[in-house]
Amino acid sequence: ALAREEAFLRGQGASGARRRMVVSAPDALLPRADVLCPEGFCRRGLDARLDGLRALFPRTRLTLLLAVRRPSDLVPALLSADGVPEAAHLMPALSDETLPWTALVQAIRARLPGARLVAWRHEDLPRVWPRVLGGMMPAGASLPTAGLLDLAAADLGAEARLRLDRYLARTGPVSAGTLSRLVGVFADRFGHAGRVRTGYQGDLPDWLARRLGDMDAGYRTEWEDLSNQAGVQALHPPPAEGVLPEFV
Repeated sequence: ALAREEAFLRGQGASGARRRMVVSAPDALLPRADVLCPEGFCRRGLDARLDGLRALFPRTRLTLLLAVRRPSDLVPALLSADGVPEAAHLMPALSDETLPWTALVQAIRARLPGARLVAWRHEDLPRVWPRVLGGMMPAGASLPTAGLLDLAAADLGAEARLRLDRYLARTGPVSAGTLSRLVGVFADRFGHAGRVRTGYQGDLPDWLARRLGDMDAGYRTEWEDLSNQAGVQALHPPPAEGVLPEFV
């Protein structure tokens, strides 16, 4: 097993005593078609995949990054995936008041007790992205500049983005932490981006829209429960602080 792990890492270009390999794979835990299934939320084949990760990397310290998302955003996006049955056949499997993210985290922790688990809310990404990216990189490494502003400003409305661009043109480059705080200030002052509709084909049936609305109501409590789980590093957005210059 150790020889297989070493051969795999070297084959992927990870070499050296303090090597680090970052894998971005949306279907790493489960294919989209299996997230909602009659067995329950994220239950079909999950244990086998986690056991496979542990077998593939017996001595490598794994870090799993998990973005949780409110039901009214996530479920319609999943229903648009190929091979997913109709909502009427799947929603009865979701018997809780919200998506059971805490149960998913507990399953991951049980199968991979030595792994680090970092979690954040999808809608908080514009505020926590420096810590998300920083956790993927070796200590002391600089964050890549390409695309960072677009990632940071995803939560900004049109006026807020325009004013931020003007502000940065005057001030010049800023650090990732400062940029994150600035985005929070500009969003609160000049407007957040509206929620983007998912790719579900057609309008949601009334019964499903009501069900997802009810599940959304428990989303904050579910996130708080997940944040308090042992072995979970939950990323929370920093408070928006600072005074904007008069020219903004």
